[in-house]
Amino acid sequence: MLVMAMALASVVASPFSIARASESDSLYCVVDMSDRSVCLNTRSPGIISLSPGTTELLFAAGAGDRVIAVDQHSDFPEAVKKLPNVGGYPNVNVEAIVAMKPDLVVVWTGGNSPKVIDQLESLGISTFHIDVVDFTGIEQAIRRLGQVAGTEKAANRVAEDFTTRLKTLQSHYSQREPVSVFFEIWRSPLMTVGNGLVINDVILLCGGRNIYGDVSERISRIGIEFLITRDPQVIIGSDPRGDTLQTRKELMNYWGQWQNLQAVKRQQLFSVSSDLIARPTPRILAGAEMICQQLQAVRSGTSHPEYAASQSPTS
Repeated sequence: MLVMAMALASVVASPFSIARASESDSLYCVVDMSDRSVCLNTRSPGIISLSPGTTELLFAAGAGDRVIAVDQHSDFPEAVKKLPNVGGYPNVNVEAIVAMKPDLVVVWTGGNSPKVIDQLESLGISTFHIDVVDFTGIEQAIRRLGQVAGTEKAANRVAEDFTTRLKTLQSHYSQREPVSVFFEIWRSPLMTVGNGLVINDVILLCGGRNIYGDVSERISRIGIEFLITRDPQVIIGSDPRGDTLQTRKELMNYWGQWQNLQAVKRQQLFSVSSDLIARPTPRILAGAEMICQQLQAVRSGTSHPEYAASQSPTS
């Protein structure tokens, strides 16, 4: 959950374009998500990625064969594990990056250290800024990375597929009976998501109502007394293991302290894979599908054991 809390950030949604730089026909320029024009002299750049989110987005954009190194936390797709790593937050190895002579370093401005980004740029290394907190940002990031990496066709296909899948989920779930949801991203202190983060958008997509969706802070520290007054129908936590008998037992062991919460009384406590919900990448739709199914089970009155059985591999 700590990694998840660190990964959540803000997005700048701005128009983008590709153009030949006017001062030299050999330069190829793309506007990044900080509205900076990034110009390269190659259409097949060697790229270093400094966050798990940017790594996933690069591979989604068809640029996996352009990636020459990643941060130590990048673990998807499987091919990433064979690549050299250059450390990770907060200890990125700038010297190793410089020695690799990348054409481009892709950074997550809401998660990577501003000091490291400034240091790289001061050394003359081209950086491409990515920062995503909503569904639109995911699509934009895929398209922009495809453009700067020279893999536009593959990136556009993935972006279009993402949009299609998103619309399908939206049409199927978003207008269903609202279900109030508390999403736990950290327990000590108790923290949740407010408005302006993709997790809030996932809850809305599934026809849920984030009980802290009216809070402006993207990540909010809350008190249990305040949570009790809002009394959610469902509590969802994130866990690398996903939604299993063990994770549900652990949720009940903790939240069982507050039997007056309707989510506890009705045993409507679920978890979702943290990798699928914390990283704003195409995989978040798999996490959304899980949450949509969980909320639909609540609407239909499906008991928790029945829901658990329906999710088993043999079902």
